[in-house]
Formats: sequence, C-alpha cells, structure tokens
Amino acid sequence: MQKNTVVAEQIRQTAYFLWEQDGRPEGNATAYWLRAKDMLLRQRAYDRWLAGGAPPDQAELFWTEAERDLGDE
Repeated sequence: MQKNTVVAEQIRQTAYFLWEQDGRPEGNATAYWLRAKDMLLRQRAYDRWLAGGAPPDQAELFWTEAERDLGDE
C-alpha cells in the first residue's frame, strides 16, 4: 500500500504543478490528474527502456511494466 501512496503523491504534485501553470482553472481536477499520471507513466517507461539498454524492438514490454508499476492510481 505504501507504493501506491508514493505514486499517488507524485501524480498529485505533478497535477498541481500543471494546474498552476495553466492559471488555476476551475473544474478540471480529473483532467489534470490523468495528464499527470500519463506523464509519470511515460517517464517510467522511458527510464526502464533506457536502463534496459534501449532495445528498439522491446519498447512495448517496458511500457507494460511501467503501467503495472502505477497500478490503479
């Protein structure tokens, strides 16, 4: 459960940053959460891909592993 809390906090902080950058518009919390989650997913998949030697034919594997890391956040 601790891992999900850390992931949720990372997403929350990024969503808040994005929201502030956009001038704090009202009523878009879910959109900012999803945008932040997507950004974290992409970063984790890319980091895993690089750590794995950046194999050109296995990008999907690293994407799937990153999705699994994020769980149901």
